[in-house]
Amino acid sequence: MIKAHNLTYGYIQVQPVLKHIDLDMPAGHVYGLLGRNGIGKSTMLKVLSGALIGQGDYTVDGRDPRRREVEFQQSIRLIPENEALYDITIQDYARVTRPLYPTFSDEILRQALDELHVPADQKLTNMSLGQQKKALISLSLACNTPYILMDEPTNGMDIPSKSCFRKLVANMIDEQRTIIISTHQVDDLEGLIDYVTIMENDGIILSDSLEAIGQKYGTEDIKQVFCQLVNIE
Repeated sequence: MIKAHNLTYGYIQVQPVLKHIDLDMPAGHVYGLLGRNGIGKSTMLKVLSGALIGQGDYTVDGRDPRRREVEFQQSIRLIPENEALYDITIQDYARVTRPLYPTFSDEILRQALDELHVPADQKLTNMSLGQQKKALISLSLACNTPYILMDEPTNGMDIPSKSCFRKLVANMIDEQRTIIISTHQVDDLEGLIDYVTIMENDGIILSDSLEAIGQKYGTEDIKQVFCQLVNIE
């Protein structure tokens, strides 16, 4: 479970991006993390993963990400929107990544690469942007961690690849795994997420299940609810 109270982070101390965030995310769900551009979604994922050090109280399964303990790092995988690339193949990348994650699955890697039509023997730097994205997503899914955080994972993907992506993520859902997907492309998450968290300037303005949202707003159309809450016509 992810818990946060009064979570604050700013790249410039006097101008925080995240301000006094209170959040509870029970484990075992796929969350859609939504919000305007620049509202702090990417920053939130980085703070929760331990890549950035925030202020306040926040834990992932009772562990403080700021401590960057080995057990914590083995339990969480962040897929950033833009990841540094190496002049190696995804097979080579997997070879150096595999020892870091006891849960690493070669079967998941093979399946993901096959489903997304990514050549395992081509260097990342020789791939198109879309292929690079799919290769790195495949590797991260293969880490098979209890927590997977994805920042705009479908950017650069064509429609068939987005469908394959949803299928791969759906196959990984279980009661012990938590997946958070930050995106501007709400339609790409259709049929995949079961919880929604919406960020605005005042912090988290909605975090609830699709079922509860449907009962409260009379619709499970997340785009419609999002536009209503953030006053977008």
